[in-house]
Amino acid sequence: MKKIAIVSSFSDSCGNAYFTKILMESMINSGVQVECMSLNLLLTQSINNSVRKKADKHIDDICRRLKDYDGVNIQFEAGLYGTMPADIIKRVYKLVSANPNTSVTLHSPRLVNDSASQREAIKQVLKLRLKTAVNMYLSELRRNVSTRINVKVIKYLVKNNINVIVHTLRAKEQIEMFFNYTNIHVHPLKIVDDNHKTSPEIFERIKDEYNISEQDKIIGMFGFVNEYKGHSLAIQTLSCLPSNYKLMIFGRQHPQTIKNNEIVNHYIHSLQVSISKNKTVQNRVFFMGEYDNEDFINLAASVDYVWLPYVENGQDGSGIASICMDVSKRVLCSSSFAFDELFRLIPEYNNYARFDIGNYMELASKTLHFMPNKVSRISERKYTLQSQADLYIELSTK
Repeated sequence: MKKIAIVSSFSDSCGNAYFTKILMESMINSGVQVECMSLNLLLTQSINNSVRKKADKHIDDICRRLKDYDGVNIQFEAGLYGTMPADIIKRVYKLVSANPNTSVTLHSPRLVNDSASQREAIKQVLKLRLKTAVNMYLSELRRNVSTRINVKVIKYLVKNNINVIVHTLRAKEQIEMFFNYTNIHVHPLKIVDDNHKTSPEIFERIKDEYNISEQDKIIGMFGFVNEYKGHSLAIQTLSCLPSNYKLMIFGRQHPQTIKNNEIVNHYIHSLQVSISKNKTVQNRVFFMGEYDNEDFINLAASVDYVWLPYVENGQDGSGIASICMDVSKRVLCSSSFAFDELFRLIPEYNNYARFDIGNYMELASKTLHFMPNKVSRISERKYTLQSQADLYIELSTK
């Protein structure tokens, strides 16, 4: 029996860890032995010099263990491997070189900087809005750091002819264009099996507990409460809808954003302020907290609408979007590139409508008058949990 190792943040509460667990289960069901080399984020993300040395030793220990496997897959999100760019690059190089049969999954392989943001920052300077311009510049600088890390990592993968897995055709095309490299394989994130049976039981219990009537329409938002997911826009949109429309936010603050002695996360606080100042949405927004994976899927399948009002942040794949597109009745998603790319690969989805990023009026009207996109074509390839597992097994044991 083939023995494969996956390097990931398996034991931490994050999207990467969740995806890794799903991937491992499907690979094991395909008849291979799979083990996770779990990254210790307390070590790898520290900027303390003595802890960074321990993190390097932690990576060296993983590398030694990887030599004993028939194949290896490395789940690459830069922040899992360090905080300082030099640490990230050094550690990934070591891991990639530890076993000759290695594949690397690039979850956010941004290679092109956002020129539109740069132009807008210049406009703000010309209008003497210096604070806004500085904030935009610093935000763009942080994104540029991620881009430079991606470029260095991908150059190393190309040099060593490593099997690369990405989630979108756009990512594949960019890597091919910039690096003249074709050993790239595309598979969208898949979380839910095609034969998965959902249950309304948990949703019915919630409706009873929260006194939700039969006339009420429940809108769900799912996943960690991060700014790019558009909760503030959702609250603004809710004020444009009839009072029987209610918003339930299923998720928690991302553990990586929890800070010592911070009374309340600044983004969650801003949402609370928005709700308290807007009488039309008071008692219509519910922070539901975190649910286990099975309940999460069942809730996504049970609510009347799912909102995905994401802003553009360079992300290629979304596990939340994958789940909702596969099980939800009505999904309203923004015009971000991540969704464009998902529908390029899986054009047969017929349960969604799109709206422009930030356009709360469009989101409100399309919620009231939901008209799903028509299926324009059927994809040549079927993407499933099984096809995902097969790809990882093939590329990790070549």
